[in-house]
Amino acid sequence: MIKSQNVFYSFSSRRSLGREMKGLTMFESVTPLKRETLQTLVHQRLCDLILQGEIAPGESITVASIAKALDVSPMPVREAISRLMALGALTIVSGRSIGVPRLGADELADLRKVRSEIETTAVAWAVERRDPEFIARLEKVLYAMEAAEAAGQVREFIHANYDFHFTIYRQAGSPLLLEIIGNIWLRINPQFHLLQRHGHYRVSNKQHRRLFEAIRDGDSAAAIAALREDIDSAYEVILASLKESEAERG
Repeated sequence: MIKSQNVFYSFSSRRSLGREMKGLTMFESVTPLKRETLQTLVHQRLCDLILQGEIAPGESITVASIAKALDVSPMPVREAISRLMALGALTIVSGRSIGVPRLGADELADLRKVRSEIETTAVAWAVERRDPEFIARLEKVLYAMEAAEAAGQVREFIHANYDFHFTIYRQAGSPLLLEIIGNIWLRINPQFHLLQRHGHYRVSNKQHRRLFEAIRDGDSAAAIAALREDIDSAYEVILASLKESEAERG
């Protein structure tokens, strides 16, 4: 009796193992799912457009126009826009039109304080991890920013300004810190279009050059001071432009 039970269990084990092996064989030809879904790709492209200065305050876009430009269906575009609206990077302008929100004085002041704390931390870490290759990349972007300002190229300047700052922030070596700063810049970067109104791009480039030289020389305190000056002066000009626009609208 005992012997027959052992035979039964042995047979059951072999049968179970056979099913498992068959299952493994069955899935050998299945292609693994890609991590980057269409929605993720559309979301990243919209983020790039915002961060590269392609969408300015007051400009509007539609789901249909984005879908056509990216050659995708409206569904992933709507989902990506919903994510960006939750972050405060986009808002409904009117009807079906979407654009970057106009920031109020309180929002600008909050962004100024948060940027001053978080971005200066990234700069300090970047100074510690600097190397000749990083310094060369940063100087190249600085030249591009100075050339864009001299040529009066607004979008090119905003794009180069983004590249300059994020070349520094990536050098900090913290993906989490970089993600936090990226979310902040989705809200503040479009507002840099307003800096041209007061000719601030030239002033900004002087601050960027001081920031570059401090990083190159390994002077963390001077780099932090230069970045804070850049953040604070941009805030003052954007706030002044906001007040002027409100006065013009009556």
